[in-house]
Amino acid sequence: MRLTIDGIPYTFIPIKEFRAAHNLPSAFGINLFEDKDYTDLGRIDSAGSHLNSLRDNIMESLPQRLPPMQWLSEVTTVTRQFQKYLYYINDHVGLRDVEVEFAVAGFSDVLQVYAYALARAEAAHSPLPEFRELYEEWLFGTTKVFKERHAYMIDDQPCTVRVVAHAYGRIGLLIHAAQTYAVYDPVLACPAEGFMTSFLAEITNHMRLASQ
Repeated sequence: MRLTIDGIPYTFIPIKEFRAAHNLPSAFGINLFEDKDYTDLGRIDSAGSHLNSLRDNIMESLPQRLPPMQWLSEVTTVTRQFQKYLYYINDHVGLRDVEVEFAVAGFSDVLQVYAYALARAEAAHSPLPEFRELYEEWLFGTTKVFKERHAYMIDDQPCTVRVVAHAYGRIGLLIHAAQTYAVYDPVLACPAEGFMTSFLAEITNHMRLASQ
């Protein structure tokens, strides 16, 4: 995984590889520096069928043909439907209202980014960027590094460790030692990230095909 932080691109090293390379204990990871309170948090491990139902309802509601420029307003309608269905299945997921609204906002942001790209490509008669490119640009834009600096010893040298997060939660560590390391540890990240990424890819692919 690659993220840009303060204008500097970092390639994140998987936590297991980083531990092995520096002889670190299995306890070394994001949990060591930023514990997570799971009280009243939503769960998706038993909500697969309900999430699939949400996906099916949204996909069936999308227009089969729509000019690129019209997707800009259609995204508002799709977002309202997503919000409606998410609240409808929420008894099985258990999200708090603020978590639902956060999920809806991210859903809307990604589709708006893609709708604008469709419109620009149509106006300029240029190729449409790949979804993955646009999606990663959006996701990178949500990246933040927590302010707190945690002291630690790596390779018998003192270092500072900061937690990195993006739209789907805490996903790694930025370690400042003799050099700076970016370490990927998604154990505390939102478990719905995979579902949302594939769902958004499916919607945007439909948008692309329906615009042709």
